[in-house]
Amino acid sequence: MSIALLTIGIFLLLLLLGLPVAFTFFAAGAVGITLYRNFESALTLLGTSSFIEGSNYILVAIPLFIFMGRLVYGSGLSKELYAAGYIWLGRFRGGLAHATVVTLAFFAACTGSSMASVATMAPIAMPEMERFKYDDKLASGAIASAGTLGILIPPSIAFIVYGYICQVPVGPLFVAGILPGILLTFAFMATVSVKCWINPKLGPSGPSFPWRERFRSLKGIWWSVAIFTLIIGGIYTGLFTPTEAAGMGAFLVFIILLFQRRLTWKDLLDALKDTVITSCMILTIFIGTKVFNTFLGLSGIAEAAMEALSHLPLSPKGIIAVILLAYIPLGCFIDSMPLAILTLPIVFPVVRDLGFDPLWFGVLHVVTSEISLITPPVGMNVYVLGGVTKKPLEVIFRGTMPYLIALVAGLFVLFFFPSISLILPKTMG
Repeated sequence: MSIALLTIGIFLLLLLLGLPVAFTFFAAGAVGITLYRNFESALTLLGTSSFIEGSNYILVAIPLFIFMGRLVYGSGLSKELYAAGYIWLGRFRGGLAHATVVTLAFFAACTGSSMASVATMAPIAMPEMERFKYDDKLASGAIASAGTLGILIPPSIAFIVYGYICQVPVGPLFVAGILPGILLTFAFMATVSVKCWINPKLGPSGPSFPWRERFRSLKGIWWSVAIFTLIIGGIYTGLFTPTEAAGMGAFLVFIILLFQRRLTWKDLLDALKDTVITSCMILTIFIGTKVFNTFLGLSGIAEAAMEALSHLPLSPKGIIAVILLAYIPLGCFIDSMPLAILTLPIVFPVVRDLGFDPLWFGVLHVVTSEISLITPPVGMNVYVLGGVTKKPLEVIFRGTMPYLIALVAGLFVLFFFPSISLILPKTMG
């Protein structure tokens, strides 16, 4: 126990000192394994973990989806999405915020990253809302919060990570995220409506466009519908696996951009470079967490945590509620991906042994990850938005609070009504 506490203390210290989280896992795990066994064991584990994690077939989907999203990010296609949303919804109170939420939901269907969604939409939506004198908190909160849909509406890198760790098929996970994603989209729009109903000055209505122009604007969203239909339709019908769907999606985006003459050599090289950097970062986190989780197994902490969870004097659903509630404060200090890789090997066996559907818990887990993206002090969507718009972080964090309430309310609905997540996967072949 002394060795375990010392190693966890080293982990927390390195995390507080700002060492990249992957190397924090490496260092603390290596120290713990060395103290329990020897240094050679730690080095051997590092080598074998690198080979095993780097050669897994399902993880190939991650760089492909990142590449697809990066191509969309640099192409300007998102402007057409926002223009269509603006023409259809701009005339209502808070209409530009509604258009932002809907656009981010469509954009989520083309990329599995929340931060990429925020970085793409912020330079487009924020200037428009400033032009119509929207409240800064309403506008920034809508962008940062609706950006979290990027990890819920498929394709989702978060679902790939969950499926890989818990050995749950990724295809049904993608399908399970569709209705919850739509539910949260409407929840964010309801938040905008309530705020603008209480104080119409927060989000003045914009101009009204004729029906002919509205229908003409739909030409700008056909590509996102085509990408979503190809990826999810192919997975739903069993035509191809999620990894194959990632390849098909990336190829389709590449062809669309070539056809529309939006892709330059610089855009392609930038997309490839960013894909390599981000994919290496994710893979390094996987390897580092593998080392740290091995230490947790040696120390007995993981087994003790599972034992404690499974013997809580609560109903099975009460235990799940405790797990989800624990994720929210933990997500305030640890980024969602390393937190998932670190904790799921401990909590998922409990969920499975209690007899709950892993697809349902996967959706709940991803929604709690969405909450961590907009809560201080580590809310990554807020930092990305602040970096892009130069808005004070305090203003953005305050702006996300009403949307945070909507997220928590959505989590409660999905918790008590599992059929919302499970009805579509049950119809798959």
